[in-house]
Amino acid sequence: MTTSSAAPGLRRSLGIGAAVVCLGSPALLGPAVALLLAASALLAVSVPLLRWPWGRITENTAALVVMAVSLLVDIAYIGKQGLTLLWMPFEFGGLLILTGRLIRRSQPRHLLPAGLAATLTTLALPLRFTLRNPESGTAGSVIMVLVTLVPVACAVGVGSYLRSTDSRRQQAVLQARREQRLHMARVLHDFVAHEITGMVLEVQAAQESAYDPEQHQAMLARVEEAGIRALDSMDRTLQSLREAEDVREDAHGQEPTQPSTRVYGLADLPDLVRRFAESGSVTTELNLDEELVGALPREIDETAHALVLESLTNVRRHAASAHLVTVTVEQVSGAVLQVSVTNDGSSDKPLLPDRKGGGTGLVGLDERFRFLGGALTAGPSADGWRVMGTLSVPSPAGTLTDH
Repeated sequence: MTTSSAAPGLRRSLGIGAAVVCLGSPALLGPAVALLLAASALLAVSVPLLRWPWGRITENTAALVVMAVSLLVDIAYIGKQGLTLLWMPFEFGGLLILTGRLIRRSQPRHLLPAGLAATLTTLALPLRFTLRNPESGTAGSVIMVLVTLVPVACAVGVGSYLRSTDSRRQQAVLQARREQRLHMARVLHDFVAHEITGMVLEVQAAQESAYDPEQHQAMLARVEEAGIRALDSMDRTLQSLREAEDVREDAHGQEPTQPSTRVYGLADLPDLVRRFAESGSVTTELNLDEELVGALPREIDETAHALVLESLTNVRRHAASAHLVTVTVEQVSGAVLQVSVTNDGSSDKPLLPDRKGGGTGLVGLDERFRFLGGALTAGPSADGWRVMGTLSVPSPAGTLTDH
């Protein structure tokens, strides 16, 4: 890393040194006024080569200073007009680069004045020669400005294109970060809320009826395990957020792979349903087609698990009178996955009647199903309440086949 970071600095130093020698040496051999032309050209060439910011001075500020110096030389130069031609091509090239960079990197509120200043300064540079040359006349000055207009327009176009590219990239990064934050929020909601709800249910059950010592110890063990799982989920989520903030582009300008959290799927359903059954008095049945385990795309596998997790959490919260919960995961009508959670309870006795907030779990789940081209329904059924989701598995994945 030291070698790769030192190489650009060395190249910059060599470039500035070469510019000083090539542009400064001729000025030392000519009249004193030539130093003014050389200094203006050297500034225009050197500023793009320097590493910015330099203290509190930004590249845009330095570029505007170069523009001001160039205009002052245009006005104040009193030497022979022929000398201007020696340094003008170098200064013109530097001004074109600075014009493009000002267009690309200026703040929105500074874009118009900075762009106009850079454009007019670059267009005015040839007038340093033509206005002092009697043979050029007004027609010659107009022609030179028109000729100069082509490369200036190219510099403005390149700067505008790179500005739009930077803006799209920034928007893409912001969108990626937003999606990652939403994913982390879903993880916390899905797993932490589920475990905490189970802990609340255990405590409420213990308050309503006395446990014998053995039952009491078992209850405390379940609460402890649920708390540890909730803490683990929070730790993984926070660690992923910290790692995401530390992501930086590598030496080749490519972004490393974003850190990911633990992905749950159908393979985790038996353990999830078992823990749910052990944390209360609800009989729970799981009807899972084993051929589907490990055969689904990651997004579908995770979404199916999220539906079951959210539904079981809602049973705890809103259907305290439920006695039977049935979880069914099966393939229906070809390459369509159907996941349903049915309970025989009612929603007239919520687990946490005084709790404010919530109610966003199914909304977010519905968005996930629709994003994947599926559908989610939730409402009364013959047995009580049912949440059901369907997802079409893409046939190229080869994950589901007709039985």
